[in-house]
Amino acid sequence: MAGSAGAAHGVEGRRAGSGGWVGWILLTALAELFGILLGASWWVWADGLMPEPNGLFWQISMLLFKALSGVPEGIVLGLVQANLMSRRLPDLSIVRWTMATCVVAMVGWAAGSSFSIFATGQGGVGAFEPSVGETILMAAGFGLTVGALFGGVQTLALGGLGVKRWPWIAGNAVGWSLGLPAIYLAASGWALGPVWALAAIGGVVAGGVVGVSTAVAFAFMTREG
Repeated sequence: MAGSAGAAHGVEGRRAGSGGWVGWILLTALAELFGILLGASWWVWADGLMPEPNGLFWQISMLLFKALSGVPEGIVLGLVQANLMSRRLPDLSIVRWTMATCVVAMVGWAAGSSFSIFATGQGGVGAFEPSVGETILMAAGFGLTVGALFGGVQTLALGGLGVKRWPWIAGNAVGWSLGLPAIYLAASGWALGPVWALAAIGGVVAGGVVGVSTAVAFAFMTREG
């Protein structure tokens, strides 16, 4: 009886853990959905103010302005991740984690916006129209780099908690290298549908992929032994 009870308890524990990871993935996907929608809305509004900035001053100004698209994404994603992680890492600073996420999200949006801004006046953005395959490859490479940076900056908030940082960096690199192509493909199809709908599709797909990769990463970070 005792053995059966222990086995049943173990099964319940694994089920609860499994449910927790499913919740992690779903909440991450939703966070990216709302974060991308808010960020894309700001980006489109900012782009409408000055579609083709002329001169270095206005180009840099627009780059900084569009970088603010990362603020809502960073706040939403950072708060969701920090609250999920604090269940196993109660000493994690939610404020520090969210601030780090905002900063690196702004860097990502700035980097992603730089080509369209600085290509103005040099043949325009239409001078280079990548194919679907080229878009996927470029987005994957960009996602790998930015994902590693994303995870690396976030781990600065893990100082003193006694957990390994490399799984989180690797998980973000893999997740964003697979998820960012979905966002770029959605963005390249603006003529096919409303911006908000395409941004939602890209955000959900990217969020789901990043959710899986970061769930695995966090499990490695916090496992005993």
